[in-house]
Amino acid sequence: MAQDQNEGGAGQIIALVVIAVILGIGYVALDFYSDGEKNKAIAESRGMQAVQALSRHRMETNTYPDSLDKLVPKFADALPKCPGGDAFVFKLTGNDYTLSCQNIVFKTKPYTYDSRSRGWQG
Repeated sequence: MAQDQNEGGAGQIIALVVIAVILGIGYVALDFYSDGEKNKAIAESRGMQAVQALSRHRMETNTYPDSLDKLVPKFADALPKCPGGDAFVFKLTGNDYTLSCQNIVFKTKPYTYDSRSRGWQG
């Protein structure tokens, strides 16, 4: 009988450890998700400053610049930065462009604005 109680106690401890591990993993996943959502909102807000400056540049010159640096100081006071402090990655393809921040979604994927769709994705 004492052995049955010891086995039952050990089973309960194992179950509690498994639950603690699952809760820990859930907490880490939620932290990654919430940081990613916060960083996506920051990237969109800051990125729209660049989008507006690019639109003003295009209205005045009928073209987009080949780099974001050419927006300063006439079309933007300063270039916005991604949430981590890095510069936005600007890629011009014909009359379209993308703006990206690296490592935003779950801290591993880029988050990108596409001028064709006029939306963010990542």
